[in-house]
Amino acid sequence: MEIYISKILTAVVLFILTMVFSLIPYFMLLRGSRSVVSSRQRDRVIAILNCLAGGVFLGTLLLHILSEGSEEFEEYKEKVGLKTEFPLFNLFVAGGFFLVAFVEFLAHNHLHHGSPQRFNTCDEDNATMHGPARGVHQPNDYVSEYHSQHQVPNGSYGAIGSSEVAQRQPGMFYQSESNVCTYQEADEKDSETVTILQKPILNHSPSRSGGQHDNHNRHPQGVQALLLLFALSFHTIFDGLAVGLQTSESEVWSVFGAITIHKSIIAFCLGLELFQTNQEKPWRAILWLLFFALMSPLGIGIGIELTSGHVNETAKLLASSILQGLAGGTFLYVTFLEILCLHVGHYGNGNFLHVFFVLLGFVIMAATKLLDND
Repeated sequence: MEIYISKILTAVVLFILTMVFSLIPYFMLLRGSRSVVSSRQRDRVIAILNCLAGGVFLGTLLLHILSEGSEEFEEYKEKVGLKTEFPLFNLFVAGGFFLVAFVEFLAHNHLHHGSPQRFNTCDEDNATMHGPARGVHQPNDYVSEYHSQHQVPNGSYGAIGSSEVAQRQPGMFYQSESNVCTYQEADEKDSETVTILQKPILNHSPSRSGGQHDNHNRHPQGVQALLLLFALSFHTIFDGLAVGLQTSESEVWSVFGAITIHKSIIAFCLGLELFQTNQEKPWRAILWLLFFALMSPLGIGIGIELTSGHVNETAKLLASSILQGLAGGTFLYVTFLEILCLHVGHYGNGNFLHVFFVLLGFVIMAATKLLDND
């Protein structure tokens, strides 16, 4: 009964925390604090928190979910007399990984083919061209401090933000992470390199046609935000499952702690995106965030039902181990392809602080596992 109450409490707390963190951007934007939202200091703090969450996820994956799910599946094999040395449980983990990857691929693919104009983010009046392209000038007040040139081959792919990929099209500008734009001439094979201005992508300046350009781009940004919402909602259902499937009170709170850190950061970023694309109707963003906040409690509820006595013991072991594997695959995807790859290694620019906080997160989960065993 105590573990059941703990799971209910975690569901309620997760819902409240998700709504609180997702609504913070609304009050920041309402008070006109856009500069605070986009400050470098905030970016550094979020990067450090993401690294801490990545370490916590890594520890949760390796020390909790994989080991416990594997034990449950071994118990199931003994009950049904299944004798095989093939690592079937690892197939469930791989299934969760590729399922999430496939869902995100569909989201990116739909975004690219449904709204290609979203990627024309560099205004000609706001960039400096290096090359034979013409008609572009340099405003002295807004030129970015980054002057390194970055050449992108013809037909290559480039990232915009952290989750959007678009094929290079002739006659369009594209922004890279090095704050450099690449311009592809319509009748030339080689791309041109331009230095972009330090100007937010989402805050489009009014066009010469009296704002028509801004309205033209707002719809694709809204589609992108909704696709991001559904992809993250898919993640958080399995996050909730990871809590609901635990069999001890200490394990419930350990997994809950891992999920809370990451989901709070994600909720803030998602709220920022949704409120920026629904500034005229913020209630619409609030409704979508309410939907997102309910996903983790839904996953916890499914996990509670599966671990209750209303399900056959053998079927419960099988279902629990499969879902543990799927949740483990989700943790694997989020940890390495959404968090650590952005802050550790090649893209982390050798930042020791990032590595330290990843290690700290892992040590925290190792300590909780050690306390559980004691």
